[in-house]
Amino acid sequence: MMFESSLSFSQDFSSEAIYKVTISKSFNLVNDSILKTYPKERSSVLRNILTKTSNSVKSNIQFIENILIFNNYEASYKKSESLDSDLNETVIITGSYGLYYYNKRTNEKIRQTEAYGQLFLISSKLNERKWVLTQDSKTISGYLCYKATSTLVTRNSKGTFYKPITAWYAPKLSVPYGPKGYGGLPGLILQLTEGDFTFYVSKLTLNPKKAIKIKIPTKGKKVTQKEFEKIGKESSLNFVKMRN
Repeated sequence: MMFESSLSFSQDFSSEAIYKVTISKSFNLVNDSILKTYPKERSSVLRNILTKTSNSVKSNIQFIENILIFNNYEASYKKSESLDSDLNETVIITGSYGLYYYNKRTNEKIRQTEAYGQLFLISSKLNERKWVLTQDSKTISGYLCYKATSTLVTRNSKGTFYKPITAWYAPKLSVPYGPKGYGGLPGLILQLTEGDFTFYVSKLTLNPKKAIKIKIPTKGKKVTQKEFEKIGKESSLNFVKMRN
């Protein structure tokens, strides 16, 4: 991990953090309990597709790179523009798509993403996630980090699903940002594990030579997180009806 700094976080500053991703050894998209609900022939085809996809993600995960640019008041997070289109499958499965905008002053977070045939601007509060702060600590590239845990709740037409979240944040880097829309902690998140994937800062540059411009996304249908989930459920139900 490389950290380059030239000023204190107590001053006005601009920064760039590059997040890489690792994957757990147990990662596997094949779910036997779900495959059993399909006819045998279709189940076999799906198993082969999911197995190939799982292997592809494991091979390509090393190339995934996301960039967080930020200052003391706002931030923006998205995948690196240099990523090859051949990595799109891995980008989608790791959730490394769309754009996240954070505003510390207004306590606002906006996610711009394409879904269900249109572009959305999903708004929420930067500090709305409930974190459990612990005294567990470790040092990451010279920064003392503390552990915080939470739960990601996903709701769709198939039900409600829960995924454990573990973040390691550095109080010395006193900004409430992190990867994939996570934030609201008393320090920059240097490492975050969401299910099988761990996002970690591989390079942090304070006051980079290239000027940083953070723009709030404006294109897309403005909705809340609950409204977006409702649209997703309705779209899934309509898709099932069309198939039948």
